[in-house]
This record gives sequence, structure tokens and C-alpha cells, in this order.
Amino acid sequence: MKKTVLLGTTALIAAGVATSGVAQAAEEPITAGISGYFKSAIGFISQDDDTGQLNDASNSNAFGNNTAINISGSTTLDNGITVGFVSQIEGNSGDNAANGSAALDERWVFFRGSFGQIRMGQVESARQELSQFTPGGASNFGVNTPFFLFGGAGGVGVVSTYSDGIGNNDSLKLIYFSPSFNGFRVGASYAPDDANNGQYGGNATDAAGGLQNNAAIGADFSNNFGDFNLRVMAAWEGYVLENCNASAAVQTCDNNIDVIQFGGGISGGEWSIGVSWQDTELVTLTANGASRDMESYHAGIGWASGPYRAGLEYGKREVDAVDDTTDSFELIELNGTYVLGPGIDLQAAVTLGDFDEGTPGGLSNSFTTFKIGSSIGF
Repeated sequence: MKKTVLLGTTALIAAGVATSGVAQAAEEPITAGISGYFKSAIGFISQDDDTGQLNDASNSNAFGNNTAINISGSTTLDNGITVGFVSQIEGNSGDNAANGSAALDERWVFFRGSFGQIRMGQVESARQELSQFTPGGASNFGVNTPFFLFGGAGGVGVVSTYSDGIGNNDSLKLIYFSPSFNGFRVGASYAPDDANNGQYGGNATDAAGGLQNNAAIGADFSNNFGDFNLRVMAAWEGYVLENCNASAAVQTCDNNIDVIQFGGGISGGEWSIGVSWQDTELVTLTANGASRDMESYHAGIGWASGPYRAGLEYGKREVDAVDDTTDSFELIELNGTYVLGPGIDLQAAVTLGDFDEGTPGGLSNSFTTFKIGSSIGF
């Protein structure tokens, strides 16, 4: 379906060039290019407690791959507006049980000019786009939404100040980003529901546990001060629950959940440092009817010189449980990269993790992982 639309758009542009005379002779139809990455890793895992081994439970070693192919293109019209598209084919995310491939992932069209940028398609929200990622030394690893973790904490998941763990990251939405004014930029997005393509899925009634009216707004500031660059951001995102999975007399859901996020970082010369924080309200209330939060913290310092990269990172996630206790998951990681050539990296990391359920007698797990991997970009 998308290919047909894009080819149709290209054909219209080409037709306009052919029929509009000299005034549009400089315009060119959209041509597509290919980019992407192929990431691989091996993890060696030591976990303390059999009852707490959750993600890579019985394995003392594990392999992982993650791939993405981006097909994108753009053209600049005579009026100065740049029009283009991005379509990502992603693999090895586990969304398809048969082959571990998510196939077509993000895809959107954009219009960019002096007014800013407008996007429409299956893509992350404005809040996620504005996220501050704390520096580290290895793109494959790290403690904040890593490609490869190899050891984890069950329902707590991973430390993340990016994904909120609630909605569909790539729901079909409309996004706007303003131009940058003296380093300041704002962004906003809206998705009517949590579907990847609601139009062709039909207009269904409210579903128990479904989300709608997903809105996000945020701002960031980035500017150089002498030899240093400073970036800070703040953002909010909210959802409306379509229908709680409970009777009207027994309300077990938060119908208006939201996310608050802050981050900041300073970089200069070979060094960079940053912090980020995210608080997410969860849909299900506690047994006593109180709201539940999920907080994530991330701090890191990075160093880069020539072909070498190194980073030290700390992350923590706390999740309020239904029984009014709090589960916690902490990670400390030392990681590094050696750049073999353009787009070709060798990486390694050592991670210490600790998970504790707040419920008395609940699961707990401490683990150490040693990871090596490669990242090939093209």
C-alpha cells in the first residue's frame, strides 16, 4: 500500500515537471536511497538465584542480532519546501514468532521548510523524538533501551527514558516540529488511537484496555557556549483509556495516563556527560485503588578519542506493583568501542544488574554479563 502511494506521488511530481514549463524545470522527482545497520552480540551471563533468573534464565551465554534497512528519499521544490519519506524494514525484534522479524516498521512522509517540519505516518511521538540520550561508549549496549542486555528483570523490563512501555510506539500519528529559534525548538504530535493503520483496520468500537487520543508536546534547547555544547529537554505525553477491563462498579484502571520526561547533557572536547528521567503512570491501579508509577533514571559519562570510545553508565527503574509494593531494577555498565573503519565498530561491555521484587519473598536476581559485539552501518 505505501509503495503505491509513494510511486503515485513521484509520478505526480514527474508529471508536474513535464507540464509546468520552465518555472519548474529545476525540480527533480524523489529518488530513494538505502541505509541501515546490522548489529550482532554475544553475552556471557552469570546469575545468582535460580528463582530470579527471568529473561535469559537457564542460559550462561546468548547470541543476538538486530538489523534495520532504511529506504528514504526527498526532493526540494522550487518554493523551498523539501518533501520526502522514510520507510524502515526491521529484523530480529521477536515480533514474528516464526522468524523473529518485525518486517516493515517505521514509515512516514515529511514536509520541511521555513515553517518547520510536518510528519505523518507510523513513527515515534514528539516526546520520544526530543529524548535526551545519556552518553556511553557502545551503541549496541548501555543501560537505557539497549539493543542487547542478556539478563533482566521480568515485568520491570529494561531501564528506559525513551519508550513509556504503554502505547504503541509506532502508532499512526501527525507530528510537527518548529524551526530552531536561538537553539529552542518545540514539537507536538497526535494519534487518534493506538493502531498502526486505523483506516484499513475499520472503525471498531472501544476495546477493553485500548488507548486513544495519544497527544505529546515537548521542547528542547541546544546551543554552543565556547568549547561546550549544552542540550536540555522536557516533554509530556498522555493517553485516554478506551474502556477499562472491569465492571463499572469495580474500577481498576487509570483512564487518563501520562508521561513526564526531562533530560540534559553537556559535551566538550573528548568528554560528555548527561542525565535523563522519566515518570510514567500505569493503567492498572493498585489493590487499594491508588495510582501506580514507573520511574526510570539514567546517568552516564562518555569519552571519545580517535578510534576509541568508552562510557560508564548507571540506570534504575522502579515500578509500583499492584500489591502496593515497589519493584526495582538497577544496572551499572562499563562499555567501549574500537572503530575498525567507516561504519564498522567492535564493541564490548561489562554489566552488573540487580532486581528485587518488593513483595515479601518475591523474586530477586543479581547478574553479571560480559558482552562483545559488532555494529556495521551503511
